[in-house]
Amino acid sequence: MERTSIRVVNGLIRRVIADRDLYRQAARSVREPGLRAILEESADSLTAIAGDLQGQVSATGGKPALAGGAMSGVRRTMMEATVKLSHNPDVTWIRTLEQMEHRLLEAFLRLEASSGDRAAVGRHIARLRLLHLDMTNLGGATGR
Repeated sequence: MERTSIRVVNGLIRRVIADRDLYRQAARSVREPGLRAILEESADSLTAIAGDLQGQVSATGGKPALAGGAMSGVRRTMMEATVKLSHNPDVTWIRTLEQMEHRLLEAFLRLEASSGDRAAVGRHIARLRLLHLDMTNLGGATGR
């Protein structure tokens, strides 16, 4: 993995970790036990993706990102405020996570299309599509 690729993959790692942290926060916050289980499983999937990408960066001699980006705390604070103001916090979490998953999936697809290291991110696209589909289906079930 070349130096610019390591920087880009580390950016994805930071994003995956930040999203994972929001999934965990959502799992602690939602009222519905079934939704809590889905969110915890999604967080575990994101942990696995981050771990795999970190391993790939390390294997090429790079130093992998270990935490979310600088803006992840701001995003978390904004989400907490949005959820507190919501008349249905569970629905607010689902819709926000659905949007996050869409953006994360798009980032992986862009990198896959433009990178010489397609294998580094390509294998995670199917998993991310499933996560996004879960959130989309949950969002649809909540009566958009």
